[in-house]
Amino acid sequence: MSRIDRYILKAFVTVFLKTLGISVFFLLMQMVWKYVDDLAGKGIDWLSIMELVMYWSVSVLPMAVPVAVLFAGIMTYGDLAESNELAAAKSGGSSFYRMLRPAVLACSIIAVGMFYVSNNLIPVANFKGENLLLNIAKQKPTFNLSPGVFYGGISGYSIKIGQKTGSTIHDVMIYRHQERGDGNLSMITAPLGELNYVSGSPWMELNLFDGHSYEEQKNQKNKAYDPYVESEFKHMVLRFNMRDFQVDNLYAVNRSDEFNMLNINQLAAAIKELKKSYAYRKSEVATIMHHKFYGWESAKTDTIPLLAIDLMVANRLKGHHQYRAVNNGIHLMQSNKEYMQQVSSEYRWRDNLAARHYLEWHKKFAIAMACILLFFIGAPLGAIIQKGGFGLPFVISVLLFLTHYVLTMVFEKMGRDWVIDPFWAIWMPNLLLLPIAMWMTHWAANDASTHSFVKLSRLPRWLYSKLNPDS
Repeated sequence: MSRIDRYILKAFVTVFLKTLGISVFFLLMQMVWKYVDDLAGKGIDWLSIMELVMYWSVSVLPMAVPVAVLFAGIMTYGDLAESNELAAAKSGGSSFYRMLRPAVLACSIIAVGMFYVSNNLIPVANFKGENLLLNIAKQKPTFNLSPGVFYGGISGYSIKIGQKTGSTIHDVMIYRHQERGDGNLSMITAPLGELNYVSGSPWMELNLFDGHSYEEQKNQKNKAYDPYVESEFKHMVLRFNMRDFQVDNLYAVNRSDEFNMLNINQLAAAIKELKKSYAYRKSEVATIMHHKFYGWESAKTDTIPLLAIDLMVANRLKGHHQYRAVNNGIHLMQSNKEYMQQVSSEYRWRDNLAARHYLEWHKKFAIAMACILLFFIGAPLGAIIQKGGFGLPFVISVLLFLTHYVLTMVFEKMGRDWVIDPFWAIWMPNLLLLPIAMWMTHWAANDASTHSFVKLSRLPRWLYSKLNPDS
């Protein structure tokens, strides 16, 4: 590898790693913000939280890696063009394609690595991360008293404090409503309290000093409340079982059959099983429909339902019998209609589930290919605009990636609904990028400049003026 190759490779990899780190960070912030309510106040240790963040970091790589490749391509070759290093290399006999070679090698390694991550690491990360998040979300909040806020994490109690200093609390107010379940039966106030954990036991003691207790007394004869009874105390001890706040097995498996938790071999097996199940279900429904609508085939028409047959029989009946025959026919058709609607809904669900598995299988390959295609858009674009740094290249990278992302989401939605085949739904964004990448690479290789780029940008305005001469 020549010196220029090492120079370009170092520049590309450096920008790629920096951009990748920034992209992962921002995507992680979105994930944390989305699930902050499920994580807050659960008393989960930091190691478990960091493990969850690690799983999320792996899961966001399919979005972070392509944009990092795109930005690295634009910035690396934009810097080379801006400092006239590309022009110097070309004058020395090195073509633009030759200058792309070290970065293409790096992109190929990144693409292979991305496929490995998508197929082997992301399914595991999704599996462990989702189960860990579900188990964390199920945990009860920790015993955490905040000044001025009622805490209701203990069953049967509502606790409010004024101040807290270590284990000492002030201005304690406790509503106790656990005994009969008909409102706040008693209230306890105390100017001073202390929290103590009993060593070697699951109990926590709340010691209250110099307080008052107010209890409502219920008259069993007339079911009416008598005035409350007030009593004073010097020392009162309340005990709470902290087992309710202990975390259970955070790694219990609750989800294991999601399509995004499977590799390509598992997806292929799942798709085969879905096809088999779908075929059996269609055969079963066909048999049921034959019995429900028996007589349609014999009549060799789809315009004579059982209702019409019942009506023909009913015409031969009189009075009450005729009414019952007609009513039974109507109910029969209503029942059959509802069944057909249920079957139709089930078929849509099965189609959607199968489509998601198809999409996920192809996505693992499409993501790797997108990394290469985005590079062949970014690198020539950087050479054309002849601009490095974090300004214009960053803006262009974001716009191009958002375009690719929107196209991916739109076509995936169409694939899930079987508007188009899932194969085309996944590969269409890349297929749309392919001619653009080829055209821009050719353009940059033929010494296109920013000036020609600007002239090309004026093409839509020129076409509009020709089509609308009066405007």
